[in-house]
Amino acid sequence: MSEIKQLTKKELQAFYQLYLYAFNNEDSAQRQAFFNDRYEHSHVYGLFHENKLSSGMLSIPFKVNFHGVGYKMNGIGDVMSYPEFGGHGAITALMQQAFSDMRKDGVALSYLAPFSYEFYRRFGYEEVFDRAVYRIHNTDLPRIKLAEERGTFLRLPLSEAITLIDEVYENNEQSRHGGLKRAAWWWHYLVLKHPRWQVGVYLEDDQSAAGYVIYETRGDTFKIQELMYTNQISYQYLLRFICQHESMFANFEYADGDPKGYPDVMANPYAVNVSIQPYMMARIINLQKFIADYPFVQKVKSLRLGIRDALIPQNNGIWRLKVNVNGTSFEKVSENERNMADIHLDIQNLTKALMGYRQLMYLKRVGAISGNLDAVQNLGNALQADSPMLWDYF
Repeated sequence: MSEIKQLTKKELQAFYQLYLYAFNNEDSAQRQAFFNDRYEHSHVYGLFHENKLSSGMLSIPFKVNFHGVGYKMNGIGDVMSYPEFGGHGAITALMQQAFSDMRKDGVALSYLAPFSYEFYRRFGYEEVFDRAVYRIHNTDLPRIKLAEERGTFLRLPLSEAITLIDEVYENNEQSRHGGLKRAAWWWHYLVLKHPRWQVGVYLEDDQSAAGYVIYETRGDTFKIQELMYTNQISYQYLLRFICQHESMFANFEYADGDPKGYPDVMANPYAVNVSIQPYMMARIINLQKFIADYPFVQKVKSLRLGIRDALIPQNNGIWRLKVNVNGTSFEKVSENERNMADIHLDIQNLTKALMGYRQLMYLKRVGAISGNLDAVQNLGNALQADSPMLWDYF
């Protein structure tokens, strides 16, 4: 007999032992510390078989900033089972319970880092976040000349830098394309999980940070985790700081949350290797809530959307959408998504389009969606078109 329940602190060690075994991780005081912190701030689900924990997962409450709109988002992590219990629908049962609880909590979105895209597409998730990974040898680094010398540059451990850099992150345009609104506990968690992370901070007026770089050193590689700046001066100071390590490291690497790739910033673009890599997936949990608050960029003439969502039936059906000066109107008019509609699509392609990962016209052109061309253009022109960006992992 199997049952699902939300775990409490008394089940922490059982969940931790499953985590160690399922991911083949080594126990350590440092691992236990960041694991406990994440566990404490999560909804923890366990499936028990004959009173023994057999499968589990975390649903971590966050908020994200999507072009100025704050949405509740739950990150899914540590999805795992003991091998003897695998293949019996445990993860499906856990996901369905988590989806139900998210909707009760008013959660609009969910993100996760997949071990398999094919596996998580079964649950309605789709690739939404990519990264541009830059690699360059120290001999190819540019020579940075400052437009002017002013301000102060500090080098600090992450724990000491948070109070200086959190506002820079929060107000940075790049963190507003679906990125996390980092709560204090999450910053603390990053310190626990990444004790090697250091921060270079540029203070433009000797008090307030205007830019920062989070980095770590691994062997002969200088690895940049995050780079945020507010103006040309802060950008130049950060680049100069990075390049001043050229005699210490043979290789420099940066995994950028902006997936476009900008080799043209180099005098010789051939000197830098840029690769676009898949990063994380997303899915809409509460379609009505997500659309009601969505930051449409222009009006949408009345149209019908036929949405297929096999895992969350409340999203399934025919929806009438209209956006005008009076606001957004979005209501379900039929439970049967096969009925007449201007556009038919599944929840995954809708998530990609609404979050700006792929444009509706492209999805129609490749056959991922079907519908009336005028309706596709009408809706597509009103959606956010900037690429979603995510700087965190869970």
